[in-house]
Order: sequence, then C-alpha cells, then structure tokens
Amino acid sequence: MSYINREPKDFIKSLQIIHFALLAGVLVFAAYVAFAAKDRLFFSYQEEKAFLYLAIIIAFAGNLTSKFLYAKLLKQISKDADLSQKAIKFSTAHIFRMAMLEFPAFMCVFFVWQSNNSFYFILVGILVLMMLAIYPTKNKFENDVPLTSKEKSMLEKL
Repeated sequence: MSYINREPKDFIKSLQIIHFALLAGVLVFAAYVAFAAKDRLFFSYQEEKAFLYLAIIIAFAGNLTSKFLYAKLLKQISKDADLSQKAIKFSTAHIFRMAMLEFPAFMCVFFVWQSNNSFYFILVGILVLMMLAIYPTKNKFENDVPLTSKEKSMLEKL
C-alpha cells in the first residue's frame, strides 16, 4: 500500500503537522529562553559584534540553503513517477527546507540565551515568518511538483 493511496489528503495533513511541530519547537524554546532570562535581557546591536555577524550569516546561509536544497530535491522528481513517490519526495524536500530554516532560528535563540541580548529575537522572528510562509498546502504541492492531468484531477477531489 502506498503513501498516497491510504488517504490522499493524509499526506498533506501529516506534512502540515510536521511543519507545525518544527515551528512549535522553535517558538517553545524561544519562549522558554525569554521567560527564563526576562530580568537580564537587554537590546543592543552595538555589543558582541561576533555573535551579531555570526547570527546574520547563519540566518542568511540557512535561508539560501533551504531554497537551494528544496529546488534541487524537487528537480529530482520525475514526471513519470507515480503520485505516491512524488508525495514522498515533496515531503522530504519540505522537511529539509524547514530544517534549514529551523537551525538558524535555534542558533539565534541560543545566542539570546548566551548573551542575554534580545536583538537576536528579531532574526528568530524573521525566520519564523519565513517558515510560516512556506506552510505546505495542496496548491503548493500542485505548483511545485510536475503532475500529470490525471494526478491533478485526483488531487482536485481532496
């Protein structure tokens, strides 16, 4: 029994749950750090330039890597593959894309934890917004994956 044939709508729903869980992990850790260090937090972009530059570089590199890796993995999807294989490869590509955005967000929260500088929460916020923008939907699957007309009609029934 294939991944998509069990319940066609389930692969999008399960991917959305994974997306939400990864996003929630970053937000919960950020909330924990914010509440644990709330009395010691300060905001400055003048101090600790090494952390600041490192955080910006990691966030930028994570964003670029996520886009590059996602596009590369989607290019590997053959138009001749069956829908279940396309769904699996799309799910894999999306999870890798999220991981490439989640790592810099965790690093920025870690920088807040180590330095007590709440400036890094700005980068966390930007990365969280990027993660929200790539929320997996049926339309994104249809647009990003090469589907046949038969496969598109199967997805319309969802």
